[in-house]
Amino acid sequence: MRPIEKRRVKACAFDLGNTLINDTRLSKDAAVDMGEWLLNHSFIPSKEAFLATFEKVNHGTVKPFISHTFGEIDFFVQTFKELAINAISAQAALKKFREILIEKIHPDPDIVATFQLLKQKNIRIALVSNERVSRVEAYMEKTNLRHFFDAIIVSEGIGIEKPDHRIFQEALKQLSAKGEEMVMFGDNQIADGASKKLGIFFVLVTGYMNRAWIWEEGNPYPPDYIMEKVTPKNMTAFLNKVALNR
Repeated sequence: MRPIEKRRVKACAFDLGNTLINDTRLSKDAAVDMGEWLLNHSFIPSKEAFLATFEKVNHGTVKPFISHTFGEIDFFVQTFKELAINAISAQAALKKFREILIEKIHPDPDIVATFQLLKQKNIRIALVSNERVSRVEAYMEKTNLRHFFDAIIVSEGIGIEKPDHRIFQEALKQLSAKGEEMVMFGDNQIADGASKKLGIFFVLVTGYMNRAWIWEEGNPYPPDYIMEKVTPKNMTAFLNKVALNR
């Protein structure tokens, strides 16, 4: 990384999955509970076969505006087809899976405290996520974090996915900020790193990073700063080093 030149930070944008929340673990745990539920209701003969097939189908499905965490109808259609399961519909299974997953989402005290810190410093906050609108809505409702956000930009909602720079332009527009005034926090050097094309400062968040969960195509961008997790301590250290308005 090059030496950091301090800047005025007017806004901070955050990715959701594997940045603010551990989507890798969340989806895996939900799939395990889903397999147990299907087995207990005699809808499947083997939990292991379901889990292996579901994971394969999930990771092998690459389409715009889908949620690998919240699940898709296609995941269950293909999994049930390969395993010859017909005792339950894919739609019913998806509904149950999402219920299980939502139940596992809880407010993260570190995220809450970090957002409170940013608000105290009059720094605007945005969510910029490649996700389903329904998944983001479920996250906001369960964590009660919505009131912190000055902008919530979801790829499905605007028809643009990272690393397309237009999604970051939308964030800048909604936050009334210039590129050099915004910081993008994310776990994906391709998707989130592309914000650098607009002069946005890119912080790579590594704590939940999982390279197997990167489906975007393109070249990775080197981070301007690396942060393990979004916590008040780490954010304070970052602002002290980077922000003129710390």
